[in-house]
Parts: sequence; C-alpha cells; structure tokens
Amino acid sequence: MAQSIYAIQQKVMTRMGVALIALCILLAQQPLQAQRARLTIRMVTLDKIQYLYLEDIAKFYGFTYGISGKDAILSSRYSRLVFTKDKRVANINAVNQHLGYAVRIFNGHFLVGRVDFSKTLDPILRPATLPRRNVRKIIIDAGHGGKDPGCQSGGQSEKTVNLGVAQKLAVYLKDRGYIVYMMRNSDMTLTLKQRVDAVNKTKPDLFISLHCNAADAASASGIEVYCATPVNMPPSDSKTVSKKACTANAYDLENAYLAYYIQKRLVSTLKITDRGARRKRYTVIADTNAPSILVEMGFLTNPDDRKILTSQVRQSIIARAIADAVDQYKESVAFPNPRLVK
Repeated sequence: MAQSIYAIQQKVMTRMGVALIALCILLAQQPLQAQRARLTIRMVTLDKIQYLYLEDIAKFYGFTYGISGKDAILSSRYSRLVFTKDKRVANINAVNQHLGYAVRIFNGHFLVGRVDFSKTLDPILRPATLPRRNVRKIIIDAGHGGKDPGCQSGGQSEKTVNLGVAQKLAVYLKDRGYIVYMMRNSDMTLTLKQRVDAVNKTKPDLFISLHCNAADAASASGIEVYCATPVNMPPSDSKTVSKKACTANAYDLENAYLAYYIQKRLVSTLKITDRGARRKRYTVIADTNAPSILVEMGFLTNPDDRKILTSQVRQSIIARAIADAVDQYKESVAFPNPRLVK
C-alpha cells in the first residue's frame, strides 16, 4: 500500500536549471518565429484577442491543410486535427480538446487563439517544448472523504469510488517504480487547504486528483480531465478571461500535455463519451506547486457510468489507463528527450 502523505518526512528535490526551463518556455510562448520551419505564423488581433492563421500552423508542423464546410482540417500521416468555425472544442487525433477561444474566420482564413496554440496545441503536438524533468514522486488525491461524501446516486457515494480507484492507481504506479503518496488512504475528512498545503510541502513531480461527476439530467455521461486555466485564457465553462496567474501556471505546458493524454487513454480504453480535456481553476489544481490534473472519471448520476465507476474490474481499467498516460508523460519529459524533434 502507498504511504500516507502525513506519515513521511519529505526531502526537497533539486529543480531543473533556470536557463533550461526558460528556454523551453520561450519556445512554447513565442511561436510566431518558427525556428524549425523558418517560417512566420501570421497573427491578427480581433476584439483585443490575438489569433494565428491555421494554415500557417499547418505549415509549421508539416501538416496538409484543407477546408470542409465549417471545418479546417490539419492532417499528416500520424495526426488529424479538426477545428470548427465558432466552436471552442478542437478534435485532436479523435480526442476532444477544449480551447479558450472559439475558432474564427477572418477574410476567409481560419484562426485559432494565440494562447491556445502556445499553451495547448504546441505542448500536445510537440513534446520537445516541455521542460525536461524527472518524474518519480507522485501524489494521488482521492477527492472528498469523511464528512464530505461528494456526489451520491444509486446508493453509491463518490468518496468511496474515488478511494477505490486511487488505491488501485497507487499499486500500478508503485509496481512501475514510482514513489507514491496517498492524500488519504481511508475514509477521512480533508479540507481543500489541507490538500494544497500537503502537495506544496511534499513537492511532488506530479499530482493527480480523482473525482466523479454529477448532473441533474441522468443522461449526462462521460469523462473530463482538467488542468488549470492559463493567464489570458477563459476557463472551459466561461468567457471570463483569467487575468492573474495562479501557482499552477508555472506548469501550463506539462498540464496541457497530461490532461490531453489522460483523456485520450481513458476514452480509448473505456469507450465512453469524450467530454474533452478542459481548463478550470479548481483549488487543488490551481494552487498546487506541481504539474496537477483533476480527473472526472464519469457521472455517478448516469446509470451506465455508475456501473463502470463501481465495478472493481472497471476501476482497475481506469487506474491502468491513467498509469499508462503517466508513463508516456515521464518518457516525453525525460533526460534526454527520446521524442525530441530533429
């Protein structure tokens, strides 16, 4: 069983060199000068928002570019990206990815928000932009617990499901050589502040918070994975732009990559509704000083999702899919980077 976060004294891990981090962030945040392709991605400002031309982004990645009705399609031998006019959701290799700003058309050209490119698309498509780091120490947070049951439906309680998946995930990760700490390993009450303080004291290489979703309509179903909203981007459920930075914004690139690939693994494995990788500043993923992800594993209020969430076999499948995504992230940010684009 994974060790309780409150039972172990922590050692401070050495962080990466500032110069290397700065270089990686520079590559991700200043996409207009595409060093590799030696081309310029055109930019236009509309309603005080900076947008980039999708056809230029396609050239940057070496993709073909085409338009089909309201869709702009970027494709290569291995990838297919679909951007739809006036929509805030792009489809990347059959996975839904929420954008901060809706896709626009200007003088016949499809546009995507500059911050969406630098903080979402580029980390997913070009892992070379991710800061190099070791991924060894992981905290798993089973959401709710004790006096806080979370959502309840069909005689089932969210806190119990969250802990069940968390314990299975801990076993998978430990078997793969990770050092794992459980935020809670029993039915205990923890405040959001206690969770955040524990993460920031422990200084993990990755923080994963597990939850179940709920809705008034029993028909609502599917998986969502969240990471913190970057500065100058609205969260997925709002148009209000986040103007101030939160702690987790130091890991925007890693968070985008993790959210997308955990979403991809879960959707492809469970074959259930893809509600997309999303952005929102939930306390436990906004105020934590580590790459941080919150997984909504399904809707406890949906009968079909509830069968998955409460099945011991399906809980193991969920846990294994998340562990596989963690392995992929570890490989992508390793020293040296095996996926470095030449």
